[in-house]
Amino acid sequence: MGIFVGKYDHINTEKVANRHSKSWVGRFNPCNSQDMQEYEMVKAIVRNVNSNIEKDKFRVEKKGRKPINGFVYGGNPKGGMKNATLWDVYIWRRYDYS
Repeated sequence: MGIFVGKYDHINTEKVANRHSKSWVGRFNPCNSQDMQEYEMVKAIVRNVNSNIEKDKFRVEKKGRKPINGFVYGGNPKGGMKNATLWDVYIWRRYDYS
């Protein structure tokens, strides 16, 4: 996986892409309507793929970045996602152990 959106570092785009996980989709600003449309499109694509396959389903995960009030232990923003000014979005394999 890995649809590279390449936002917020237009000069060093390839350098930024190389340091991220292969599951990294991109960085989205929750205050930007175009970013939220693209985020919804990523979720819709994953939902569509999951409805058409029986094994090896995927999930979309967002991680808060650049918090307003700092970090807690482990690197998560204090106050959760509402405190994050940017989201890093990942697509991971979803495992069912049942």
